[in-house]
Parts: sequence; C-alpha cells; structure tokens
Amino acid sequence: MRKKSLMLAAVLAAGVMMAACGRISTLPDNSQDKPVASQQTESKYSFELKGIELKTDGDLTEYTSKLGEPSGGYYEAKSCAFEGMDKFYYYDSVTLQGYQKDGNDKLYSITLMDDAVKTKEGVRIGDKKDKVVSAYGSDYTEADGQLLYESGNTRLSFVMKDDEVQSIIYSVK
Repeated sequence: MRKKSLMLAAVLAAGVMMAACGRISTLPDNSQDKPVASQQTESKYSFELKGIELKTDGDLTEYTSKLGEPSGGYYEAKSCAFEGMDKFYYYDSVTLQGYQKDGNDKLYSITLMDDAVKTKEGVRIGDKKDKVVSAYGSDYTEADGQLLYESGNTRLSFVMKDDEVQSIIYSVK
C-alpha cells in the first residue's frame, strides 16, 4: 500500500509540473528569462542514499549509475524551466529530479517521501518543528508553511503543517 501511495504522489507531482509548463510555454525559445540554477557550488546540506552522498547540482548520471535501477521507476518530460528534459528517478522513499545544464544531467532536487528516511542531521517526516530547529538552528526563513534553510547553492525546505514536517526537499536555489 505504501508503494502505491508513493507512486500516486509521484505521478501527481509530475502532472502538476507538466500543467505548470503550459503556463510558462508562452516564453519564446530564445528567451533569456528562463530560470538558471545557481553557479555557487559549496553547501553544507547534502543527503545520503545507499551510502552515496548526493548534492544538488551534482552529476546526476554519476549518482544514478551508483544507485542502480530506481525501484519506483523513471520518468522524463520536456522542461518548462530549463533547456532539455527534466528527469525523475523514484527510489524507495526518495525522488531525485534532474535537469540539463550545459549539456549535462545535474541533480536539481531530492524529495524525501516518507518517514522511512531521514536527513543526515536526523530529521524525518513527522518530526516536530522544535526538532528541525534543534538540528539546523534558527537561521531560517519561514514562508508559505515552510522552514527554508540555505547554504551555498542549496535550499533545504521543510514543509510544515500543524507544527509537523510533511515533506523535506533539497533543491538548487
């Protein structure tokens, strides 16, 4: 049941992204207004999956070759924010999203899907805000129901509801 709900959540997320693309597609292909991932590289935030340290803007091809076949599948779609294709790899409890930058596949985001995984600092979905602040400190921005921490090129977002972590997302800022 858990895997089915994870796949449903992943498919819904992909659908939302594709719907958002329709709104952005009015930009001409040669537009310079498309978002560009940050050029900063050093961040204190990373995530470890199967013993492999994953960093946003890292080499997605290297990561996925080390991680092996994604247990929940793979999906790609034309990017509405970047050039080329967005790529989604669904591993147990974790979704990796890639984008293309200078002809290379880079890791854009890492989404923790359930409480079976936790951050290197020990925070998982279901934990209280106090635990997040204890692990990461009070140097965060609170906006739209999220606690946002930033370091180097990485934004670490804790989506909160009723003082409880609902989702954890590492992304390029």
